[in-house]
Amino acid sequence: MWFCDECGRPAEGGDPEAADPPLCPEHGPRWRLVRNAPCAEVLVERDGLVLLSRRAHEPFVGVWEIPGGFVDRGEHPVQAAVREMREELGVDVELTALLGTYLEQSAYGECLEITCYLGRTDDEPVANPAEVSEWAWVGPGDLPDEMAGRDRERLEDWKAGIAVPLPGDGR
Repeated sequence: MWFCDECGRPAEGGDPEAADPPLCPEHGPRWRLVRNAPCAEVLVERDGLVLLSRRAHEPFVGVWEIPGGFVDRGEHPVQAAVREMREELGVDVELTALLGTYLEQSAYGECLEITCYLGRTDDEPVANPAEVSEWAWVGPGDLPDEMAGRDRERLEDWKAGIAVPLPGDGR
């Protein structure tokens, strides 16, 4: 299946490799063939709390999530996780552990392969309004009721302490 290289929206009709490919409504003719769409996210910890963000765009606008996004072509998930935190919340993170890799179906029907890391930062988040409408430090007992995808499952794994420490400096 073909998806927009920028937002993950599926191609509707036509062949993205044809002379006149279908257009993504937001990004034009930027298509890639995807079996599993790789994503990376970071559950940033501070003083027993985790950093969550509220989505500012579709799909799931207004829903809380673990910050992250798509891995760019040729990019390692570690690099993507660090980049996404800078882009969405303006923070530099040090990745400390691998929580796990999770598969879930996106709102557009593709299979997302999400690598979730734990991390830390001393920076104060500043929301990029194109990506995030607000952010919050949340305790394990105060998780939002509505969360994107299977983020709640990852938060339960975090509470259970199943993460594996990363070698090196995590950047």
